[in-house]
Amino acid sequence: MRLISVNPRPVPNTSPQNCLNFPRQEGFALLMAVVGLSIFSLIGLYCSMGATTEVRISENHESRIQADLAARAGLNHARALIRGLQYNDLLRGPDGVASSTYPSTESGQYAFRNWVDWSAARTLNILDPTSAVGGLPDDGLFNTGKFGATNGTVLVPASGVALTAPNPYGSGTVTTARYFVKVTDNPEDCDGDPFTDCDDIIIVRSTGVARTILEAGGGTVRANSVAVYEARFKQSKTFELSAPVVLQGDQIEPAKPNMFNGNSFNIEGGANAYGIGVIDTNTSNGNDPEAQVEANLDKNQYDNIEGSCCSSKDPAIGDITSSLSGDQLLLLDPSYLWNFAYNVIPAFADGVYQGNQHWSGGGAPNLGSYDLSKPANDPSQHPRVTYVNGDLSLSGNMSGAGVLLVTGDLSGSGSFDWVGIILVIGKGSASLAGMNVGLDGGLYVVNLQAGSPPTFGTSQFTISGNSDIRANDAALHLGIGNLPPVEIGWRELTSSLDP
Repeated sequence: MRLISVNPRPVPNTSPQNCLNFPRQEGFALLMAVVGLSIFSLIGLYCSMGATTEVRISENHESRIQADLAARAGLNHARALIRGLQYNDLLRGPDGVASSTYPSTESGQYAFRNWVDWSAARTLNILDPTSAVGGLPDDGLFNTGKFGATNGTVLVPASGVALTAPNPYGSGTVTTARYFVKVTDNPEDCDGDPFTDCDDIIIVRSTGVARTILEAGGGTVRANSVAVYEARFKQSKTFELSAPVVLQGDQIEPAKPNMFNGNSFNIEGGANAYGIGVIDTNTSNGNDPEAQVEANLDKNQYDNIEGSCCSSKDPAIGDITSSLSGDQLLLLDPSYLWNFAYNVIPAFADGVYQGNQHWSGGGAPNLGSYDLSKPANDPSQHPRVTYVNGDLSLSGNMSGAGVLLVTGDLSGSGSFDWVGIILVIGKGSASLAGMNVGLDGGLYVVNLQAGSPPTFGTSQFTISGNSDIRANDAALHLGIGNLPPVEIGWRELTSSLDP
């Protein structure tokens, strides 16, 4: 048999000795190197652009947070300042004159609530915003109110309040943000005048502005971050009661053996129907707190409690439960009173004293001062909110003005003069025996029993000596005006949500 040899497929000669094939290999390798280098360059460029973008996103986020916090800080500042200020003074500004022109369109009226408009806020220099706010009318600035020829003291300036932080690159501080605050009347106000309040409701708007970090090399500066918050505040009328002494409870007892001692004390209801008003916390049972109080009064003491309801033959004592309306109805909620006495007032008070207190004459803390013969915005007027979480015992001679809230027993001796309101909420015991109390305004007493929820208990009251408690509208409004306002609305705004 004859064998046939089959040759395999020729294999190219790739050895270095093959000069014709070598240049082709070099060209392919160069091409691959160029392609690889291009790919890695693009990846590097992409990573660099991504890192820059991430830095900008981080900076913008930080700036936005700073603006948001600044706007919130402005609203909190306003909430703290508003207590005791006259709303009309705020609406008209420190010069006491409404110099703005109120817009006629709805969009203009919303824009009127901003101290600086949105476009100005995005471009202003937060280090020195003078050019952005220069020439603006002062209406809506927080101020103490014009007195005579003297303008009110500005509390939040037109140039805003700067927020600072330690300089991370050196000594001193850097300004991170700034807030601007303005007060306007609510459009539903009953008199139609945007610079006069008649329903005790105002709108406070706070604008926070923070600058983004500057581009390296002096590049284009990005727009400021802007955040705006708005709140509506209503002056609380909860304790605007129609008697200079109000005792609340289903049971009312003497704090001492006798509720009324001697024949020298006087409770003057003035134009109010009653000198002593009672609030019945349980009208469904047979207990009658009005009768309980009157039963402790001798007939020869009837003239000592005066009001427009009655002749001298009858004491001016009456049940005011059915006459409560609006904010006053909150007095029928023990949870509201508990929160007010143990949470709200301590947060706003000028002086907070925990535990039982004994104050005597010159050793008493600053309790404020107020002269009823002078205007409320006279610079010499200094009412205060004083809070005692415990018993308060007084001795010697002392005076004060504004609001005094005692959660324990109020008692003592000597002379004690007060202009405003005294609230005894908690233990609900006002033992004024042995004291010569001169009170212009009002006294409110209620007992609360701890629980979940809290409940009403038995209130106690005693008066004697030469005490004189007088209804006085100016003094009552002084006390009410120094209570923290009620926040009835709150929202965050954007330029698209603000027509």
